Amino acid sequence: MLVYVDDLIITGDDEAKILRTKENLSVHFQMKELGQLKHFLGLEVDSTQEGIFLCQQKYSKDLLKRFGMLECKLISTPMEPNAKMCAHEGKDLEDATMYRQLVAVRRILRYVKSTIDYGLLYKKGEDCKLVGYCDTDYAGDHDTRRSTTRYVFKLGS
Repeated sequence: MLVYVDDLIITGDDEAKILRTKENLSVHFQMKELGQLKHFLGLEVDSTQEGIFLCQQKYSKDLLKRFGMLECKLISTPMEPNAKMCAHEGKDLEDATMYRQLVAVRRILRYVKSTIDYGLLYKKGEDCKLVGYCDTDYAGDHDTRRSTTRYVFKLGS
């Protein structure tokens, strides 16, 4: 069960349990059945024989259209590979913050365009595992020599 403000998603493998849950909730709350889930909070939901596929293709296309980048060149990473940034290199700009934001946004949108068909497939009948990874670059910041630790978690089969 997933609740967001006044929206409720009930899903599962056991139809009888889903029906009982709906009946129990309807005793306490006014509810309206909206049918098969197709969209939720910018996510597209597609139920197939293989499982449930989640993606953000429509949201991504709308975003690219909004910024006039539907026909932009594709890139494979959201950031320049092996980029080394130092606070004391390069020349100062009048509005450096705005420049950095524009450059970053353009690059990220080009990356979004290249991954527009990506999504998550939760396969029927497979165990759902939570797997985590961690990576650290010791003293990787060129200015402060601070280390950066990154984590990524994957929920699925």
